[in-house]
Amino acid sequence: MQEDDRPGLSVRLDAVTKIYNVAGDELPAIRGITLSIARGEALALVGSSGSGKSTLLHLSGLLDRPTTGAVYYENRRVDSLSPSERATLRNRSVGFVFQNFQLIPRTTAIENVEMPLLYRGIPPRERREKARELLLSVGMGDRERHYSSQLSGGQQQRVAIARALVASPGLLLADEPTGNLDSRSAVSVLELLMKAQERTRMTLVLVTHDAEVATVASRTIRVRDGLLEQS
Repeated sequence: MQEDDRPGLSVRLDAVTKIYNVAGDELPAIRGITLSIARGEALALVGSSGSGKSTLLHLSGLLDRPTTGAVYYENRRVDSLSPSERATLRNRSVGFVFQNFQLIPRTTAIENVEMPLLYRGIPPRERREKARELLLSVGMGDRERHYSSQLSGGQQQRVAIARALVASPGLLLADEPTGNLDSRSAVSVLELLMKAQERTRMTLVLVTHDAEVATVASRTIRVRDGLLEQS
């Protein structure tokens, strides 16, 4: 298959499928989806639990490979890269925000935010300054030495957003980022994500089961039974 050379594309999935083998049975999670996501777009993937929306996100973020089909990132085919090549590309270009925050418990907020820069070999002083800057931008400057157990759910998600943004990713993937938050914290977190997207012009893909949450995005696609229902 030829490289996708169309301008302005951040991510393209070309006829992708994903089939899991569970106890000898084949379970299709994605059933042949073609999807283009424009550079700088804010896209919401909406669907119920088990619809395939998170699998679609993982394929877009190089966390998983399709069973068939192709995945392109910035016009480069990436599903055929080696595990180490995909890991390097993720570290340099993709940020992730998850429902359960995934902060490292034994490290402070600022150490969590620094982690992507540590993997990139950024010197300690530079990564500390950048992490502090991002914590300030999400309203967590006064909590930089707190551990996750000392933070509320909303505060943990703010730290997670700072960590996702610290390496200036071109693509930010948020998987149910408000799923474990109260309504007030959820609104605050969504505002942070959208302000960051507007400020940096990065591509944002937001996965949610909540149609109201999806309204913050400029485009919404519904996923059902591993297929795109509407766009």
